[in-house]
Amino acid sequence: MTNILDRFTPVKTGFSPRTATDLFALRLAQKLHDAPAAAHYATLTEQYSEPRLLNAYRRTLRAAKNVDLARRFQAELPQAGDSGDCYPGNLIAIRVERRTIAAAVFHGHNIEHTQERQLSSVRDKAIASAVGFIQWLLDSLPVESAVLETLPAGEFQRQALTDAIEEVLRDRMLSIWHVPKAQLFEAWAHPALKSRKQLRELVTAVWPVLAGTSGKTLIQVAAALGLYVQTERRFIIS
Repeated sequence: MTNILDRFTPVKTGFSPRTATDLFALRLAQKLHDAPAAAHYATLTEQYSEPRLLNAYRRTLRAAKNVDLARRFQAELPQAGDSGDCYPGNLIAIRVERRTIAAAVFHGHNIEHTQERQLSSVRDKAIASAVGFIQWLLDSLPVESAVLETLPAGEFQRQALTDAIEEVLRDRMLSIWHVPKAQLFEAWAHPALKSRKQLRELVTAVWPVLAGTSGKTLIQVAAALGLYVQTERRFIIS
C-alpha cells in the first residue's frame, strides 16, 4: 500500500491566499515549519475537513519531539478524527488612524458588518467620537473579543485613540489581541508581504465587496487583522 507521504511531493513556491480557507492552509503550513509547501496544504483542505486537519495538527504537537513536524502531520492525518468544534466566536477588528477609525465585525470567518468614522482634528473630540463609535458597535452587535494593530513608537495621536478604545473593550470584559504589522504581513503570504497595498489586494480577493474607493482602505486592513485572528484562534490547543 502506498504511503500518503510517498504520494505527494510538495512543490515549494510562493503562496498568496485568495480565500479564508487558503489563509488557514498557509497558517497551518507555517506552524508546521513548511511554509514553502503551502499550496499542498491548500490541497489538503479540499480533501479533509477543517476539524480533521486541526486534530492532526494537535496530535502532531503533542506527540512530536525533535522530529519533522510536517512529516509527522502527514502521518497523523489518516488517523485523526473529524470531531471538534472549530468555531472561533465573534470578534471586532479595529484599525485606528489619526483622523479615521474603521471596524470589521466577524462571525467566525464571515464579516457581518464594516464601518468607519471620520474623526475631529481636535484630540479630545476625536477620542470622544472614537469611543462613542466603538460603544455603539458593541451595543449593536454581539462581540466576544477584539484585535487592534500594535502601534510603532511615536504615534501619539493614534496611541491616545487606541488607549481610549482599549479601555472601552476592557470595560466590556473582551479579550484583546494585539498584532504587529510585520506579523500580519508574514501571516498573509509566503514570502511575507512588503506593503499594505499588497495586503489590501489580497483582502479584496477574499472579499471583493471591500474593493472600491480609497475610503475602504482602513476597513480592508481591519478585515485582514480580523481574519488573521479568527484563523489563529483555531490553532489554540486547550
